[in-house]
Amino acid sequence: MSHELVHRVQIVLADAGFGPDSGITTQSDGVAVIVAWHPDRLIRPTIAAHAADPDVHAAAEIIGIRTALEQALTSVFLAAGLTPLSQPEGIRVTAPVG
Repeated sequence: MSHELVHRVQIVLADAGFGPDSGITTQSDGVAVIVAWHPDRLIRPTIAAHAADPDVHAAAEIIGIRTALEQALTSVFLAAGLTPLSQPEGIRVTAPVG
């Protein structure tokens, strides 16, 4: 089931416009899939643009984007009939039982 669920989650993500360059990864976790976002492509240019700023850490936090992305992904998974659960490492996605 795990391999099938990973594939299903990847298709749902691709259909929603989250392609391979989005920084979103999927990893099997038993009967679930952990979906995580790695924003390196977004953060690195931000840090470079604000390198002279003494508060560069604040610029790199990208306040609100992670929360907005999590809400969007949650909506996408719910619409696809999957069950998302937010966790510190990302969103844990499971298929409904039955």
